[in-house]
Amino acid sequence: MQKSLNEQKCPACGAPLRFDPDSGRSVCDWCGASFEIPTENDASLEEQAESGAHENGEGICVYNCVSCGAELVADPLAASMTCPYCGNNIVLTEKVSGGLRPDGIIPFKIDKKHLPEAVQRFYKGRKLLPRRFFSESSIVDLCGVYVPFWLYNCHYSGPVYYEGYKDAAVREGDYVVTTRSYYDVQRDISMDFTNIPVDASSRLDDALMDSLEPFLPEDIVPFQMSYLSGFFAERFDKDSDEVRRRATDRMLNSALSIADASAQSGYTGIANKGNALTADPIEAKYVLLPVYTFNVDYKGERYTFAMNGETGKVVGEVPTDKGLSLAHRWGTFAAIFAIIMLLIHFISC
Repeated sequence: MQKSLNEQKCPACGAPLRFDPDSGRSVCDWCGASFEIPTENDASLEEQAESGAHENGEGICVYNCVSCGAELVADPLAASMTCPYCGNNIVLTEKVSGGLRPDGIIPFKIDKKHLPEAVQRFYKGRKLLPRRFFSESSIVDLCGVYVPFWLYNCHYSGPVYYEGYKDAAVREGDYVVTTRSYYDVQRDISMDFTNIPVDASSRLDDALMDSLEPFLPEDIVPFQMSYLSGFFAERFDKDSDEVRRRATDRMLNSALSIADASAQSGYTGIANKGNALTADPIEAKYVLLPVYTFNVDYKGERYTFAMNGETGKVVGEVPTDKGLSLAHRWGTFAAIFAIIMLLIHFISC
């Protein structure tokens, strides 16, 4: 199978170009030149891409760097890479063309040099972190990657059914008599959902990717290969039908939570009795979204983190100092016990 690649090189000096999140331009670190990202569709570049790859008998993609001739083994899902020998930034054209071409992309807006300060903000206020965590931990395995996502649009409509009840209390002598009345309650839903993201990579933790939201749809721009330069990128390995259920479940739960809040008004309590909601139409588009993945190494343990490359939001797991955690629990218990004793004192008085 004939494959192709597109080199991202400086027109002025021939050195590798990379996309710079701070300026939003392609820059050359060798001669200092910078270039606007083309606004026109660059699909024509797919036809101009240089051939430099072949598939061996085992189905592994092997590329030959056009600049230095080195043989590079590419991950089957990789859409961009950097030659480890000459530093040339390469876009694997066949992974982002034709039916695999993304409908859009949110370019990285935060440079990796800003990551440490974003991580510090994430740590701020976490009182149970080990005392020396800041001085003894280090960020490792940092990778800026464009993660494949499906964005779904959908219209939900239909009725949601409840049984509601109202309690009325009346004092009769020494007793309080409560009367409960039951009602049939219905709420009709008509809601539009747009750009609901679901990651399309089986290699990334779904919960971690969900927690990076929101990504801002107004920042989506037409896909250009230049945005990939200097970053890793993957193509999807879950098609839109495969992950659609996750998207529809999220939309359905949102619709039901709004209906529940509305139905609750005016009643002592409600019980959901089902719904006849329908989702139509369900539309999906394929986009690449910017994510930094990294680990934090602390005393031989590694903790997984990620940062939204558009907003700077950091998510991940953090260690807990066992001593501080125990002291915090005892302090909480002591405070609650003191309040209870104070209430008992006032009541007995």
